[in-house]
Amino acid sequence: MKQNTADGAMLGPGKWSLVPPGSDDFEVYGGAATVERAREWAFRHQVLLYRGPGQTCVHGLYRMDVCTFRACTSVGMDHTQIWVQHDGRGAFLLTHPYVDEVPERLRVYADMHGLAVDSNPFDRWYDDHALPIRMTIPPDWPLWPIERDAVLLLHTQPVEWPEYVE
Repeated sequence: MKQNTADGAMLGPGKWSLVPPGSDDFEVYGGAATVERAREWAFRHQVLLYRGPGQTCVHGLYRMDVCTFRACTSVGMDHTQIWVQHDGRGAFLLTHPYVDEVPERLRVYADMHGLAVDSNPFDRWYDDHALPIRMTIPPDWPLWPIERDAVLLLHTQPVEWPEYVE
């Protein structure tokens, strides 16, 4: 199913969008097989890829127009993207570093921003040797800027989801 990218240029700083897995704009780092695994994973979990300022660090969750913290590049993240739930009411950073456990400095980074950290086997689409680490906005918090903007964007530019069949 062809899906259209939701363009958020009118909502907040910088050019940004939410890219569904069925969009021609859907792209992650890696070869064709990696992109296909990411696409299948995103369809299964109905998540949208955030593209815009701060798209590879926590500053994208704040919808800041730039990353302002040098530690974002030194905490051990690799192959990192921000993903947003299909209804906009949840967002997370997903990183796939080549490690066996969540690095302590990455836990500290997540704690500094109030994010929950977990490693889920179902997030392992990047590579069999890369540990998937998810840093999630806790569900009991008020809406973060990315969630607020995503809800507005998806209200004005809804994304249709096909029924997922395994």
